[in-house]
Amino acid sequence: MRFDLYLESGPQHRKTWVFVPSLPGCVAAGPTTEAAIERARPAIEDRLAFLRRHGEPIAGAEPIEIAIADHVIEREFLGFAQQFFPPDLEPLASDEAARQLLWAGWSREELVAAARAQAEPLAAKPAAGGRSAAAILSHVAGSEWAYASATLGTIRGGSAAIAAIERAGEDPWAGLVAEREALMSRLNSMTGEELARVVERGGRPKWTARRMLRRLLEHEAEHTQELRSRLSA
Repeated sequence: MRFDLYLESGPQHRKTWVFVPSLPGCVAAGPTTEAAIERARPAIEDRLAFLRRHGEPIAGAEPIEIAIADHVIEREFLGFAQQFFPPDLEPLASDEAARQLLWAGWSREELVAAARAQAEPLAAKPAAGGRSAAAILSHVAGSEWAYASATLGTIRGGSAAIAAIERAGEDPWAGLVAEREALMSRLNSMTGEELARVVERGGRPKWTARRMLRRLLEHEAEHTQELRSRLSA
């Protein structure tokens, strides 16, 4: 199966992200464009393995073929995984949205499992630098509410749910469940108009339901991998 790659690079092609919109949640990054492209195939393989683990393989996915469909280097906000691409503008069918929301449930399970497996306290910052596991969890929760609000308008309850996670310290698990349930309740009720809506604000990248779910899945997968990498360090 052919997977089209959509690239976003910072200045001088440094810090390049690779997105695979046809496989929501698949993302790779590298310090250069070349490094990011090299990581694309393993990222696709990892995402297909994720689907297999949860009983939803994509038939005919192998052998994997990759092709660069777009490379954004001339817009604002480059290098921070903030771009939209032509596939993001395609209206999202309700059954496809439901399927991706199911994937989001599996993705959250894997994020929580990786966080629970950490050897250090959740609030401890890793010696190599970066956010603590607790900060990653609240960051993921806050980001997905930001994505949803950018697409659907302000959604009540997000600030309180995220604050509860932050206050919970070493025991954020119930807060994470409550936060995700509240968000999924709203996303599962998206109307046909909302699934097709294109939101533009002051020249910033457009938001659509398709892009919102893509980013939700990509971002959670990215930080799940970050937490797993600490286990093997």
